[in-house]
Amino acid sequence: MSTPPPSTGRRAARRPRRVYDVGTDPDIRESLANERTFLSWVRLALALVAGAVAVASPALGFTTPARLVLSVGLLLLAAIAVGVGWYRWEHNEVAIRTGAPRPGFTGGMLFLAAAGLLLTGALLTALLSH
Repeated sequence: MSTPPPSTGRRAARRPRRVYDVGTDPDIRESLANERTFLSWVRLALALVAGAVAVASPALGFTTPARLVLSVGLLLLAAIAVGVGWYRWEHNEVAIRTGAPRPGFTGGMLFLAAAGLLLTGALLTALLSH
């Protein structure tokens, strides 16, 4: 059985430092809940990428320009989802660590509006192409 290496008394630097160098370590449950929320944004982005691949398929019967516009739109939404998730994780983590109020949900609302517009475009394309 091996023994763990001796402690140097220093904690390894965590990154990003602009998050972990402020405030105090919070209750781990709050940080883990914040992480799970970030991972759900990543999961949403992966689903949007899968949707972009599906829309790009000629099997759906969309015209080539419609497939291109819809698939690129879904890929852009996927990139935005990851960005919104990271932004929210970082700002919420700093708020948790400093005891500041949590930031609002403006970025998420803009994301939902963009997704709604893309979905409306996809539905109109589907209805008009058949």
